[in-house]
Amino acid sequence: MKRQSLALLVLLGLAAACGKKEEAAITIRTAPAERRTIVVSAEATGVIEPINVVEVKSRSSGQVTEMPVETGSLVRAGDLIVQLDTRDVQNGYDQAKADLDAAEKRLEVSSIQKKRSDELFAAKIITAQENETAQLDYTNAATAIVRTRAALDLAQQRLDDARVTAPVLGTIIEKPVALGQVIQSGTSTAGGGTTIVKMADLTKVRARALVNETDIGGVRAGLEATVIVDAFPDRTFRGTVEKIEPQAVVQQNVTMFPVLVSLENRDGSLMPGMNGEVAIVSERRENVLAIPNESIRSVREAAATATMLGLNGDSVAAKLRESMGGGGGFGGGFGGGNGGARPAGPGNNNSMGTNGRPRQVPVSTPGYVDLLPQQGGQGGGRQGGFGAPLPEVTDAQCKAIQTARQSKPAAAKKVDDLSAKMRDPNADRQTLMADLRAAYTELGVDMNVVRACRMREGNGGAPGGAPGGAPAGATQGGARPTGGAAPNGASRMPMGGGNGGITGARTSGRSMSRSGLVFVKKEDGSWDPRVVRLGIADYDYTEVIGGLEEGEQVALLSAVALQVQRQQNNDRMKAMTGGASPLGGAGAGGPGGGRPPGR
Repeated sequence: MKRQSLALLVLLGLAAACGKKEEAAITIRTAPAERRTIVVSAEATGVIEPINVVEVKSRSSGQVTEMPVETGSLVRAGDLIVQLDTRDVQNGYDQAKADLDAAEKRLEVSSIQKKRSDELFAAKIITAQENETAQLDYTNAATAIVRTRAALDLAQQRLDDARVTAPVLGTIIEKPVALGQVIQSGTSTAGGGTTIVKMADLTKVRARALVNETDIGGVRAGLEATVIVDAFPDRTFRGTVEKIEPQAVVQQNVTMFPVLVSLENRDGSLMPGMNGEVAIVSERRENVLAIPNESIRSVREAAATATMLGLNGDSVAAKLRESMGGGGGFGGGFGGGNGGARPAGPGNNNSMGTNGRPRQVPVSTPGYVDLLPQQGGQGGGRQGGFGAPLPEVTDAQCKAIQTARQSKPAAAKKVDDLSAKMRDPNADRQTLMADLRAAYTELGVDMNVVRACRMREGNGGAPGGAPGGAPAGATQGGARPTGGAAPNGASRMPMGGGNGGITGARTSGRSMSRSGLVFVKKEDGSWDPRVVRLGIADYDYTEVIGGLEEGEQVALLSAVALQVQRQQNNDRMKAMTGGASPLGGAGAGGPGGGRPPGR
């Protein structure tokens, strides 16, 4: 009895210890924002194949009497591949040679007879008809010479064709003919003749890779590519994209496009038919600020993510809306009502509200480029807004802007004043935008050209200020300045400069920039929700264009989510078995009775 009581006490102690261990706070790991090289690549399986395959045929028919090459033999131009039986062609050549000798003798005799006939006709010993006959015999003999020489030349060609040599430098990759086999001529038969061997130059090969249509948009000729074949898993072969074949290939309802990657193969390691993995580098960013992918969430997940970190979701959402100028551009992004507008960023090109009016966009957003409202009705292109394509500009166009500002100082000052007003968070951006367009029209310059010239100079403007004398950091249409503090202490994203820079709505390259939500750890251990601007991403890291400083610690949210899910599962199991719940208290009610983790 005492032993049973002691065992029961031990079990209760272990259960209590386990419960205390599970009640421990969730461990939130962090990672710093640091400089990295990010490579974006399209991956596919590929097969090695020769670039140029030559089928060697004979122009003569006959039996193979000699064949010194085998599959895999390296041959140079002029090396013997096949020797055919030459008895027939040799007899033909000897006959043609004899015919030529006879024709030459006849020509010699005819020449003597013609000369004698000319002398007799001059002495009036023979008639003119007899003289003409001698001349005709000489002409026929001369014609026979031409005919027999041509026949001899053809016989010589047939004799030469009995010896088949390699046309180029290459390796024998296929040999369908064996010694003693009778082959057909490739020029005198309807079937095209017998293929003796197939050869190719294997010092240069290519990989034929089938790239998914979702990745083919980032692939183009000239891009760097790497190939790893199964035969050499520890060796990387580097090549270049040669071309993209236009005809798609559909396999198991997946549409793919063949991409040909040229590879150097001077040591002959790559052989036709080898399978491997092809990675085509579409973008590479060196020394850019980056954070782990697992630390990034959508802005719409702000409330749910904040709860995992022990924060109040409603408070975080309200803070983000307040920092972004009242949440006009992200009203629906924090789990609020249905009337919130989506951010007019990449993937949401519709910048018009449901009533046909431009959406109101906050002036200053932490880590977010200002979005300028669209003018005009549906179908109208954005005029200088985020995502508007910038025109290609020349030095002359940018110089014309400076000239226009110098010639019209009043209009230039009006543009500068309106641009300054646009940076006010409480400004009526729609009204100011209309006035700003009118001011640019009065100045005689195009807003998009001004913006393109500014981006062309780099760092948000020309040295010493924006192009045309605009205030340093003022963007087209009154966008916020580069740097500075946003309302409520939120940091602004720098335009241009480090991290790859932004040119309009796009980062350098082909990728569209986008927004994301991260939680930054403060010095006191609390968490600061922050919207950042993101660029390209690989499987592990994403480029940060703005909104974060190098060295700041961000929460690894995927690990937190796994811990929360594990605790919720434990709570559910203990609630079902009547055990103690580390989150909801001992013996708390049914499933869902526990409080959220971290509260």
